[in-house]
Amino acid sequence: MTRVAAAQFAVGTDVADNLATCVRMIDTAADTGAELVVLPEFCNHLSWYDDRAHAHRMACRLGDSFLTTIADRAAHHGVFVKIGVTLAHPDGRTTGASLLFGPAGELLGRADKQILMGAENDYLEVGREDAPVIETALGRLGMYACMEGVVNEVTRSLAVRGAQVLANSLNSFAVDEAALHIPVRAAENKVWVIAANKVGPLLPVDRLPEIAARLGVPPDRLDGAG
Repeated sequence: MTRVAAAQFAVGTDVADNLATCVRMIDTAADTGAELVVLPEFCNHLSWYDDRAHAHRMACRLGDSFLTTIADRAAHHGVFVKIGVTLAHPDGRTTGASLLFGPAGELLGRADKQILMGAENDYLEVGREDAPVIETALGRLGMYACMEGVVNEVTRSLAVRGAQVLANSLNSFAVDEAALHIPVRAAENKVWVIAANKVGPLLPVDRLPEIAARLGVPPDRLDGAG
């Protein structure tokens, strides 16, 4: 028997504040006995930028203080932590990355998002490699993010390569994710899926009225669906 936690919370543009929220959620989940904690997608910053250069500046780097802090919390509690962030690469690319930290704080795997959604295409590059299947004490884990679970290729690839548990980090206001796509991906692949979505505004609060009017939807429809 394994206890898991899907930690769902709001993220803004203050990276330090977002990190503090991630730490608080990991601590709370571990205190309740969770062995695997799954955090949402884009935990470091709202997925809304001025341009690609802005997205690259705000992205995490492997070994930076944001990710080192997450690794340290995993080690402190002896738990697995899966987090979604934007990740800056040395070659100048920026991807949406799923990272799995082990109970010793080690980075066990990275999966760069292969299927981007909407404005993500304006700021990020698609992943170039298949998401890994990671052997752990909890079983064989696979990672994916949001839009990668709306279509079936990424999750199917993980399942046929032996994944038993899929950790899905989301940044979505679409209610059909939880009602349809997530349970279907679990059922068709005969795997466990732990999905953690955002809550709260997915866009800058000061821009919400303008963006909502442009899209023709009420502002509260641009909140994470949980």
